[in-house]
Amino acid sequence: MMVECAGIRVYEGRMRPYWTKTALLLALLWGVIGGAIWIVRKNRATPERIAEFVGANTLEGKAPADRAKLIEEVAKRVNSLEYEQRREMDKQRKLEKFWLALTAEEKGRYLDRVLPSGFKQMMESFNKMEPGKRRKMVQKAVDDLREHGGDRERRDANDPAFRKIIDQGLKSFYSDATIDAKMDALPFLEALEQTVKWSR
Repeated sequence: MMVECAGIRVYEGRMRPYWTKTALLLALLWGVIGGAIWIVRKNRATPERIAEFVGANTLEGKAPADRAKLIEEVAKRVNSLEYEQRREMDKQRKLEKFWLALTAEEKGRYLDRVLPSGFKQMMESFNKMEPGKRRKMVQKAVDDLREHGGDRERRDANDPAFRKIIDQGLKSFYSDATIDAKMDALPFLEALEQTVKWSR
């Protein structure tokens, strides 16, 4: 059947199957995309899922090769988290049991995997922060350090894991922080030097 619309002749019988097929293909495509998004979200790492994974896969009793694989997997999952998620996970000490189960060598290997990306995220967040908010945050950290710094447990500056954290943190700060961010952070660095006592 031929119809005329706005001066254009269209063969209705021929068009209907074409549009039906197109609609079905689009529906199928969106179904595939929707399914892929659902799978990605379901498998996306969160602090809770990482804690569950670590709880279900302990290091105890495992052979060195299996321990190494597990450490790599945990590091990979941690690195996929966003900055705020990592911060929250650290605050809640969700990986403390995992960390304490690592040997000194394993701690070094794990830190090599997670520190660079963690400090990079931190510096990106610090750089993007509104200057007034950044200075306020630094001042709060300075006040907290001065108030409680003397009560903190002494840390052994020669402890390899602790030294690695300090070195990577300073490296990231000096290489990734903007000039303005460095200037805003100076009061904290000065307070840290004056307040924290490192055991020798």
